[in-house]
Amino acid sequence: ASNAKDITASFLIPALPNGGAHIFEGALFIGTDVDTSNGGTIDVNGPTLTIEAGVNVAFTKPENFIRIARGANIEAIGEVDKPIVFTSIAEVDGDDATTAQIGDWGGIQVNGRGHSIRCSADSASQDLCNHTAEGIVSYYGGNDPQDNSGILKHIVIKYAGYGVEGDELNGLTLNAVGSGTTIDYVHVHNGFDDGIELFGGSVNIKHIVVTETGDDGVDWDEGWKGMGQYILVHSKQYGNHGFETDGAKKDPLSADGQGLVTTVSSPIIANATVIGTGSEGAEGRRTGAGMEMKEWGKAHMANILFANSSTESGAACLDLYNEKDKSGAAGVHANAKNGDIKFESAIFACGLQFEEVNTALEGDLAGFDMAAWFAAGSNNQNIGFASFDNIFAADGVSTKSAMMDKDGNAVTTVAKDMSEVNAFFDNAGYVGAIQEGATGDWAEFVKASLARAGQ
Repeated sequence: ASNAKDITASFLIPALPNGGAHIFEGALFIGTDVDTSNGGTIDVNGPTLTIEAGVNVAFTKPENFIRIARGANIEAIGEVDKPIVFTSIAEVDGDDATTAQIGDWGGIQVNGRGHSIRCSADSASQDLCNHTAEGIVSYYGGNDPQDNSGILKHIVIKYAGYGVEGDELNGLTLNAVGSGTTIDYVHVHNGFDDGIELFGGSVNIKHIVVTETGDDGVDWDEGWKGMGQYILVHSKQYGNHGFETDGAKKDPLSADGQGLVTTVSSPIIANATVIGTGSEGAEGRRTGAGMEMKEWGKAHMANILFANSSTESGAACLDLYNEKDKSGAAGVHANAKNGDIKFESAIFACGLQFEEVNTALEGDLAGFDMAAWFAAGSNNQNIGFASFDNIFAADGVSTKSAMMDKDGNAVTTVAKDMSEVNAFFDNAGYVGAIQEGATGDWAEFVKASLARAGQ
């Protein structure tokens, strides 16, 4: 375990001349971690960690990470040409003999006071929601969906992650983080586990790039109710699904009386691109598979582009994985059938479009046909895979204006105006994370992220 002490006073990490780096040999735990069930009280006006634009922050050990406690804040606001970079000592030490590796340091973890399905409504209302975070034990959860943990904007997280299967630190871990928090322009590269993992909460995310991370691009669990727009996940060597979604960690139909069926994860995601080769990466995972939905999850996905060159099992555009929820009335196939999982203006360009059903469907779901369900969605198209050049512009990630299907036929795309769904969304006017010929901050951020990733 880390020997870090909770930092209870606000402080600033200033920019250094000539791109110098601040090196930390311990963890940065901002605010006091409190278990309210032991009589502790969260300081809702806790300390703030402020980081100036252009700052480089490096850590020396895997167990060193940044943790923002409930009630504390982080204000890390970079600029498009001066991002804030969080990385490994090995990248900044000037020593050619040391090479930065996945898992060199722990990443960033934000503990919020938003909702989590791990807590009953009763315990949340009494501020007795104390769910233990993965990694080194700390607590999150509460009863404030609009909780504000600060701003992470124009930041880069490289070589992060720590732990073992099922108890891991991700590049950016958002634990019951509220919608008052800003997560915008984040690049995660070479992480040990997921790029961004969200455990409950209702925080929104925008302008996200994840490259070559050990597991999934964006993973959510425990009832995340947020929104996301402009998300690019690019995996050639490492990684698994672009998106992985769990609804719950326990059967929501169990007799515990908490009625978890209604509180599973149910985000809205627009303008996302997932690109992969389907090659076998770590732990037999297939890189860049589109999305795996499991454990009673729900989601609304619009203007989505999934592309994968592989025909191997595990590399498909979409997997409704029903090992735990089987043919249940709140399972993923039931959710798809009744519209709680919905794709609109989605283009699937994969060698394998859909994974086989894991557990045979029975009863009302016995005849469920995933391809027919997808095709029935508004403006969805299953165009197959022949070449990435059919789909993407010269940069390999921007949606081609003149896209072609696997047979060389022109593809006409019809984008969904998501600003009509919620004011959080822009009316992007295209399918995918970024369009060919795009200019502006998002285009610059994507270009810089690909350069950082050596892509």
